[in-house]
Amino acid sequence: MWCAVHVRDGDEARAEALVKGILSGELEARCFHLTRSRRKKYRGQWQTVREKLLPGYLFIDTDKPEAVYRELEKTSGPQLLFSSAAFVTALETNETALMERLADESGEIAVSKVKVEEDGSVKFLSGPLLQVESMVRKVNLHQRVAEIETDFLGEKRVLYLGIEIEK
Repeated sequence: MWCAVHVRDGDEARAEALVKGILSGELEARCFHLTRSRRKKYRGQWQTVREKLLPGYLFIDTDKPEAVYRELEKTSGPQLLFSSAAFVTALETNETALMERLADESGEIAVSKVKVEEDGSVKFLSGPLLQVESMVRKVNLHQRVAEIETDFLGEKRVLYLGIEIEK
């Protein structure tokens, strides 16, 4: 089961290290923040960059969410939390399944390779978008991103995932 921990935007890496220290030992939990790789053009050259997928959120994969919650409650608010109320949320089964299809073990979502057909349609060749092709609502070839609309953490969100055009 995945749990989302609301942290200050920009403090994900520091909060991740803190939570890993708190949860080390008998609680078997994997702690990470989701990042995506995407292609951006700098000075005429395409570069792969890593960005946060959901800024302000840290994720914990555990079989013991109640024990994880109790341990995190012991942590002082300013050290970890964005707010004191409802800072840990259990993800729905379908949300967890989607993120497990997209991200690897470290929480990284790789760039997907696509091919533009002669008729202008986009065909997914490899990468995480191949598994969620039916959820893609738009592909922006100029910005090298595909948009996925999904319900996540109780609200509709659009996730922008990186693509690379195969020649």
